[in-house]
Amino acid sequence: MAIIEVAIPVPLHKTFDYQCNQKVVVGVRVKVPFTRKKVVGIVLTIKDKSNFKQLKSVEEVLDDKPILDKPILDFLFWSTKYYHHPIGEVISAALPKNLRLGKEAVIKKMADLPDKIQEPDFATTDEQNIAIEKILKSTHEYRGFLLHGITGSGKTEVYLRITQTMLDEGKQVLVLVPEIGLTPQMITRFESRLNTRIVAIHSQLNETQKLDAYLMAKNGKAGVVLGTRSAIFAPMPNLGLIIIDEEHDGSFKQQSSFRYSARDLCFIRAKQANIPLVLGTATPSLETLKNVIDKKITHLTLTKRAGDAVLPKVSLIDMQSNFTPQGGTEKSDNALSAVLIEKMRHYLAQEKQVMLFINRRGYAPVYFCKECGWKAQCTHCDSGMIYHRHINRLKCHHCGDEKMPAHTCPDCHQPSLEVFGYGTERLEETLSSYFSDVPIIRIDRDTTRRKKAFAEHLKQINSGKPCIIVGTQMLAKGHDFSNLAMVGVLDTDAGLLSLDFRATEHLAQLLIQVSGRAGRNAEQGEVVIQTRYPNHPIFNYVLSSRYIQFATELLKQRRSAKMPPFSHQALLCANAKNKQNAEDFLKKAGALLKNIQMDSVETWGPVANVIEKKSDYYYFNLYLQSTDRSALHQMLATFHQHINTIKPKSGVRWYLDVDPIE
Repeated sequence: MAIIEVAIPVPLHKTFDYQCNQKVVVGVRVKVPFTRKKVVGIVLTIKDKSNFKQLKSVEEVLDDKPILDKPILDFLFWSTKYYHHPIGEVISAALPKNLRLGKEAVIKKMADLPDKIQEPDFATTDEQNIAIEKILKSTHEYRGFLLHGITGSGKTEVYLRITQTMLDEGKQVLVLVPEIGLTPQMITRFESRLNTRIVAIHSQLNETQKLDAYLMAKNGKAGVVLGTRSAIFAPMPNLGLIIIDEEHDGSFKQQSSFRYSARDLCFIRAKQANIPLVLGTATPSLETLKNVIDKKITHLTLTKRAGDAVLPKVSLIDMQSNFTPQGGTEKSDNALSAVLIEKMRHYLAQEKQVMLFINRRGYAPVYFCKECGWKAQCTHCDSGMIYHRHINRLKCHHCGDEKMPAHTCPDCHQPSLEVFGYGTERLEETLSSYFSDVPIIRIDRDTTRRKKAFAEHLKQINSGKPCIIVGTQMLAKGHDFSNLAMVGVLDTDAGLLSLDFRATEHLAQLLIQVSGRAGRNAEQGEVVIQTRYPNHPIFNYVLSSRYIQFATELLKQRRSAKMPPFSHQALLCANAKNKQNAEDFLKKAGALLKNIQMDSVETWGPVANVIEKKSDYYYFNLYLQSTDRSALHQMLATFHQHINTIKPKSGVRWYLDVDPIE
């Protein structure tokens, strides 16, 4: 009768011992009794004795061979230690749902090999060749590379060439992209060039597809695994290279339950596997640039666009003085300047495509009374309700609550309710009044909910026919639209007025990424940015495509303020329906942290979250910061050992976020 240690998906920082009278190996799934339920856990060790006297018995051993091999288990153990998250939940996050439920680990449908491989009909540039050569020199050692290429410079071509070399050596390649929307385009390009099985891993697949992809990666049948952040946990026994595209993107950070950063974990997985890691972007994150400065990763640059393409010309429109000549419209509520409309007409007349970017979905962000100033607010959150005209509903974008808009003001009872501001829906309507004979394609979360809707929109755009594309952040990166000649950026000013210390970094990245969609063929494109603050320093850098210089200035500011990446942070968040209970828990947690007495770690708070109330819960934060990463983690580990001394009042939920980005 063996004794096995099992990780169970529960929010407890411990494992559980069971007796087992069947043959079992580390890494297999077992069905075990836990409280009054039967749960599926993973065997971590087999041992001779336990500290507990009365042990329950394993009900069923579900696998003959390990679902998780030693390299993946080591990787997950490192993750649980760094993020101070229960091992059972970390393992659960790494497994497809069907494996967590105890279903059989068999492939239902094997992915096909590509029918036909296209050989590239162009030569790589000197810069691409240098990058490819340097990366391939390190194929049998851990080394990080920043592939910093301006938009349209051919980073994907570098990915394809180095991937092919790794496949020729019998290795597997893991490619991470930030958005689900980018995976079909990337998969198409990889499938057209590489004679191997390519599997996708992302949340829009059904559970059978996810399990098939996971098992094909695990048994080595898939040469390339391409996916979003969760693909970092795909077991790949012959892993030879990791590529992370758009490494600066915040989508690589998981924002619920096990709050990991897939980008940061790529470094650990590459180090443990002793393989190279390539981080590609046109706008490197400040963390990555600091790693370059510290010589922890090698900087490779692509400064020219592929083929004969040139960077677009960028211009600003001062929205304080430029408005459309539309009678009766209040100046401050107008989204489109006369200059922008004229430029759009010019390009559409040349049979080109135009894209307008506004990072706000819905019809209008404010529904208000012009008599007394009443505004529609969510009753469950500290936020306004967004008006969605196509369904005639007011919606909260935080909790999802919906209600019918009133016809008269609830406060003064006057029929004086109006909308203010613009979202994608209202922008689409306004554009149709100017361009009645031009197709308008709106891409946001509302128009892409239906399965395959996004792919259909992309197919329409890629036909090259003249159209106006209206989109949110979903369109900001990675897409290659060959006939797109002009990009207009609306409502940029929110990023200049944000409370987030990372806001200007993110705004510069967004502006350059959006700008990069224009003019990706031989003809120069144009980017037009509307703003009420044309003299803000950020625009000097964006207009002259000097992102690195801007980022260098931001790094100087961060260094002097001792903010990340020159310090390390953790966030302790508590929430409860009773406001005082959440705040009281963090006050006790703050006192416990002070008792640990680690001078090199600062604590701030508790303070209310920027949006204090969400879905009827009140959120409070306690921040920890230190220039010494090991001291911060030592303090967090000690905190977890003594957290049971704090008895939170009923209904209080809390979590820890290491290296928070929000």
